[in-house]
Amino acid sequence: SPADIVVGRFLWSILRLTFVLLVFAVIAIVLDAIDLVPALLAVPPGVLTGLAFTTSITAWTVTREDDTSLSTLFRFGILPLFLFSGTFFPISQLPGFLQPVAYVTPLFHGVELVRKFALTDLGPEVVTSVPIWVHIVYLVAMTAIGLYLAARFLDRRLKP
Repeated sequence: SPADIVVGRFLWSILRLTFVLLVFAVIAIVLDAIDLVPALLAVPPGVLTGLAFTTSITAWTVTREDDTSLSTLFRFGILPLFLFSGTFFPISQLPGFLQPVAYVTPLFHGVELVRKFALTDLGPEVVTSVPIWVHIVYLVAMTAIGLYLAARFLDRRLKP
């Protein structure tokens, strides 16, 4: 069934994300960029963030007729998220009109979770006062909505 396909994709994503993030953590530990415990604590928020993106993009991809719109997604979706979600510099440095937009991006919540779990020595100028549970609820909700929509859209697409 379409739901089985989506669940299989979801489970594969969990395995792939966990493996990739563990390899990244091991390399960071070997290169002495981070200690063991913080590196391992960064893996679950990374997996959750990846799942939020995977399910949402899967739901969107199912609605496409061909792959030409994928470059548009990356150019106008992923790249701005990457730049304006607090990944490289604090959101407080963004122009005032972009700050609220940054707070509702999924990458912001993932970055904040990793910083709060693994990089506890960062100051308030880098890590916001948004509680951890808000980040987790946001990412879990985005994952669940993405799963639901992906299954629904795939079911609709596969029906004759």
